[in-house]
Amino acid sequence: MSLHLESSHRSPSDFGPTFFWEFVQNLPLIAGFLLALDLWQQAKPLPSLACMVAGSVTGSLVIWATEAKIVAGHREPLRVVVTNVAGIAALMLVLVAYLSAGWSRWWTDLVVGLLGGTALGVAQDLAAGSPIGWGHATAFALAFSLGLAGVRILSADLPLGASVLIVTAAVTALICMMDYGLPRSEGGATSE
Repeated sequence: MSLHLESSHRSPSDFGPTFFWEFVQNLPLIAGFLLALDLWQQAKPLPSLACMVAGSVTGSLVIWATEAKIVAGHREPLRVVVTNVAGIAALMLVLVAYLSAGWSRWWTDLVVGLLGGTALGVAQDLAAGSPIGWGHATAFALAFSLGLAGVRILSADLPLGASVLIVTAAVTALICMMDYGLPRSEGGATSE
């Protein structure tokens, strides 16, 4: 869930390494979120809040430490790291409460995901002092919608660890494809 991906000069043929590092960045965020959701639904609010904070801090620090692996030479400024920690923790709290609400449904996941993802993308760009990257905000919006719907569908039937890995892979693939384009074969044609 890193910043300014649309400005990167990474080619789609680098999809494998890009996917790997994005997955590494997203894993603590999504694991923290799903564990927080599970604890919240067990009426354990304090451990749930601790998971939200731990996931957002760990994920934000992993992004800071690894972003140069995706965008050569890029290092998140401290104000973006702080924005990520605060923004992601706040979103986790809102989304955990939302998913635990009796009125939320899969179709509302799409709307809530669009709003939450767009808000995070815009907040990152504002913290960086950059123009708002609407492509990046759109990637986040779609990834959040997919992630929320995935959480709703998978968490009912799969163990927590499997849900974490599947949702992380799906969200990561979507962000990578939207921010970098589809992977290409060695001949240069877009893979189908």
